[in-house]
Amino acid sequence: MKEEKLDTVEISGRPFERGKEYGTELKDRIGGFVEYLLDEFSKEDVSQEEILNHTKKYLPFIEEYSTEIYEEMRGIAEGSGRSQEEIALISLHEERSTFSTLGGECTTFAATGEATVDGGTYMGQTWDITPKLCTNANPFLLKVNRDEGPDFLSYTYPGMMAGAGLNEAGIGLSWNSVPRLDIDYGVPTYVIIERVLQQDKIGDALSAVLSADRAGCFNFVISGKSEIYSIEATSNGAEIIYSRKTIGHANHYVTEKFRYEQDINKAGGRASASSIIRHNRINRLLGENEGEIDERVLMDMTKDHVNFPQSICRHPEPVPEDEQGYYSCATWVMDNTNGRWWIARGPACEHGFVEYRV
Repeated sequence: MKEEKLDTVEISGRPFERGKEYGTELKDRIGGFVEYLLDEFSKEDVSQEEILNHTKKYLPFIEEYSTEIYEEMRGIAEGSGRSQEEIALISLHEERSTFSTLGGECTTFAATGEATVDGGTYMGQTWDITPKLCTNANPFLLKVNRDEGPDFLSYTYPGMMAGAGLNEAGIGLSWNSVPRLDIDYGVPTYVIIERVLQQDKIGDALSAVLSADRAGCFNFVISGKSEIYSIEATSNGAEIIYSRKTIGHANHYVTEKFRYEQDINKAGGRASASSIIRHNRINRLLGENEGEIDERVLMDMTKDHVNFPQSICRHPEPVPEDEQGYYSCATWVMDNTNGRWWIARGPACEHGFVEYRV
């Protein structure tokens, strides 16, 4: 079984300085990813100038939400030689991309307390995206050493600070896309993810989501060393799920506030079924292993092939590239209590997990 390590980039200092260090070191990769995104978005009969003018409208929301993140973006732009609008565009990928199916992306999970072998907290997900995005983004690990607040390790794309991650205080975040019930100008999802990872308490991590003037829709699974939460959110509201034992989530809303607003049939039968089945499967597996869950048990769960290839363990399908669906670009399990993170660089049944430490 392949055991492939992810590239790791480490930055430190004040926000602008570490952003500039990041931008300088990954200048070519950031430029290539920006060009890829501009090309993808401009295919919708929108010019690149129009795309960047649209992106510019999000910058005041980012600055008001977090001057630290805004300064990092300024630094990345200067170091990479790209405009600040182009750097913001990278973090707007979730809001800019279309979402026509419920079966699109990712299965998340978390376990704690009596559900685990040692009473600690574990969490993780499959990171399901298109093969084309996986190749062009070429995700890597970013180690962020901050002068104030906890350091964090993130799984991310070039020019973006955090796609998901774990910090030294034990705060971890994995997440799912969900139907876009409403999209508005505001704080991009990926900016909120970084803000969560900057917190040293679970309450502040939740507040980072609830206080944001959110641009889009998402489900975050946020865990500390002893607590696990799931937050379903849109630009107009949020609902929180709490569990003393386990949480599993796929790509449809399950809270009463939102589940009746989504048209689960609109996405199409096969895609809708994928999300429903993955959600039910991960929760069934978590329940069947209650009291015995550790990193190895969770790793085995991510290899589940019920409803293959649209299973928890997602694989490329035998169709042309332009018709290709989603697959697990990465799979991971975190140990929030002890600061460990195991990542497989692809579907877990074919790729070995490599351990990293915060």
